[in-house]
Amino acid sequence: MLNSVEGLKKLILCIYTLIVLALCFLMGQMLVKADMPINEVLIKGEYRHIDGDQINLIANEYLVGNFFTINLKNTQKAFKKLPWVRDISVRRKWPDKLIINIEEHKVLGRWRNLGLVNNHGEIFNAAFQEDLPIFYGKEALVKEITNKYYEINEILGKELMQIGTITLSNRLSWEITTNNGLKIILGRDKIIVKLESFINQYQEVLYKMKNRIEYVDLRYKDGFSVRVVDESMTNPNKEKTIL
Repeated sequence: MLNSVEGLKKLILCIYTLIVLALCFLMGQMLVKADMPINEVLIKGEYRHIDGDQINLIANEYLVGNFFTINLKNTQKAFKKLPWVRDISVRRKWPDKLIINIEEHKVLGRWRNLGLVNNHGEIFNAAFQEDLPIFYGKEALVKEITNKYYEINEILGKELMQIGTITLSNRLSWEITTNNGLKIILGRDKIIVKLESFINQYQEVLYKMKNRIEYVDLRYKDGFSVRVVDESMTNPNKEKTIL
């Protein structure tokens, strides 16, 4: 008796399962054949470098199907192939709209001569003609270089300078050149503290040297050295240590 009851329960469960599967199949067929076209595509987000014609081309090629059958993942992948697109989201809005949110890369600098760096410390490839600071180092360290770029630039801004190049060597030693040609060797340890100390004395150093500074070396524990170019050319290079 018990076996027959258990068998009846399994049979009823199988019947219900088949009914549900059949209903899902019928609903899917109805949605595929439903006449619910996408009548409006809304492009959102701020972008300067993404070509509107490229957006329209991708939209025309990949927005295939109706409101229910359009493949959102394929559409998203197609937009992500555009050089300046960092991220993209595509979603439906009832009853006939498709909303595309575009996040554009915000360029921060050049990664050697191989690409560009955005404000998140990510490397991407795109054409850009304007002058930019140049980042040098291992690709795995690009985020660390980006973070230091912001910190260092904030300090240099006190003397109206900015980074021209920033380098993190294989030995994790930092070096920069400013946009006015000043080379600063930062070293490995406490580079922010040392740079702040130098910038606070920058005007005094310029006054004392009375020469064009070739480079500044901050790798000293209790001071820094300054190498200057002697305009008289009798001694082309002089190095002075300031403690």
